[in-house]
Amino acid sequence: MKIPRGTLQSLQSVDVPDTRERRASRRSVGTSLSLGPAATSIILLLGAVISVLGWLVARRQIEIEMARETTLYANTLADVVEARMGSLYQALHRRAELWSDPEQPAEFWERSVDLFLRENPSLLALASSAPSRSMQGSAEGVRALNELMPSIAASAEGTEGDVVIGPVLFDGRPLFGLRVKTGAGGLARSVFAAFDPSVALHELLDEHALGYGIRVAVGDHELYRRPENGAVPAELVQSDSVSLGIGSAWSFSTWPIASTALSFYQQGPLLVLVSGLLASTLIALAVHYGTLAWRRADALRDANLRLERQVEETRRGHGDLRSLSEELEARVDQRTAELHETIVELETFNYSVSHDLRGPLGAVINFAAILREDYEGQLDASARDILARIVQSATAAVSMMDALLAYSRSGRSELHKLPLDVSRLVREVEQDFVATSPQYACAVKIGDLPDVVADESMLRFIFANLISNACKFAKRGESPSVDVGGHVNGNEAVFHVRDAGVGFDMRFSEKLFKVFERLHPSDEYPGHGVGLAIVARMVRRHGGRVWAQGAVGKGATFYFTIPVRDGSGDGTKS
Repeated sequence: MKIPRGTLQSLQSVDVPDTRERRASRRSVGTSLSLGPAATSIILLLGAVISVLGWLVARRQIEIEMARETTLYANTLADVVEARMGSLYQALHRRAELWSDPEQPAEFWERSVDLFLRENPSLLALASSAPSRSMQGSAEGVRALNELMPSIAASAEGTEGDVVIGPVLFDGRPLFGLRVKTGAGGLARSVFAAFDPSVALHELLDEHALGYGIRVAVGDHELYRRPENGAVPAELVQSDSVSLGIGSAWSFSTWPIASTALSFYQQGPLLVLVSGLLASTLIALAVHYGTLAWRRADALRDANLRLERQVEETRRGHGDLRSLSEELEARVDQRTAELHETIVELETFNYSVSHDLRGPLGAVINFAAILREDYEGQLDASARDILARIVQSATAAVSMMDALLAYSRSGRSELHKLPLDVSRLVREVEQDFVATSPQYACAVKIGDLPDVVADESMLRFIFANLISNACKFAKRGESPSVDVGGHVNGNEAVFHVRDAGVGFDMRFSEKLFKVFERLHPSDEYPGHGVGLAIVARMVRRHGGRVWAQGAVGKGATFYFTIPVRDGSGDGTKS
């Protein structure tokens, strides 16, 4: 197809500036794309370096802080141990002065030593250089002191002051041997002791600094350790020495073991490192996707132009669509108003006809009764039969009018919902039925019934109608029995009324809930076929459902549902 030359020139004059603009935009985008990968790599590298530096600084800072706290605990506990051991040694020295007094009897030695050993469980046994005073202590302590005595004597030879030996392993435990020399009464006497440092350390340290591990040793011999197992972080161990004034100094070491402190020490710097790497990665991703956004800007510009043209075309069509929509809504509103008006007119007509016809029919019945009373003697048998038929037909018509009025009222009355005890309501219905209809001799069994929120008068009518129908449609020659029960299924309560009567053909189950529809002859089972229609209307007004199941000669079961919580059913006319 040929394009006119003038048209081609006009197209060229319009497209060329736009094409130049696009080329310039693509060149700028290409430059940004060439810088994008390099900028992303530089940001990642700088972020990694800064993250590693932050990790090192954070780890060092945490090490300094934990070392300061650990040193504080170590110094404090070392002072406590030193003071406690020094106090024990001073107490032993004072008692040794008292025990070395020659004027004190042997009984005093035994009683005093026994009391001192109970007060200080870390001392296993005590002995005196006086031959009249026996060694005191537990059997194990006495045996330990006997083994230590040669070593104590060897170390004390040529020494005038106090002597401490140990630690010496005894049954796997490190023990110390002590000689305390006194000069009470002018006589040089000595008191010997077997000392178990682990007992004293357990008493002193088990309840202190629970968030820290503790180790006490003399040389290579470990006297105390908590916890007994587990690795010791060498970089966190802080040590101090305890000088008791006699013997070798004790080495005292502490380190943190609390899970919170160790987790912060181990994971805190790692979190700093991960956070730095994550931040640098996010920045790099932002730069990367920024370059992608620049690249797509040109394509989006063309797409926007096309969309603007489509929007303009759509806007022009919106006027027609809006007018059609408004016209359709107006027609729907008109049809709805007409339908509502028709329903109201039908209900009003139904109510008026049922109410207005009742008067003339009542007059027919009354005049027929007057005629039968005043002129019965003048009427032959055929006339009396006709008169009886007139009364019977008029009475049936009045009864049907009453049923129509009841059906009309069931749709016009307002709902008054309130929480109901359904078991109580059904028991009252059953008692009223037995009192008003003793001829049926009906046995009603009431099972578990859930509570609901409903109109009490309507729910009472529903159960009364279903129970009376179940008793009325019993098999000839059999006593009727009715079972009433219910359960909750989701948000609705399902009730049933079951009988063992004549039943019905399921093919005609839809007719049960329609006005004046009957499945059984009225001469055998009286009624007008309106009660179940009223039941269905009342159930639907509550937002529920109603249905029936049965078989000929095998009974029937009528079901209906009521919402457990209020909110279903609007209370309007139906």
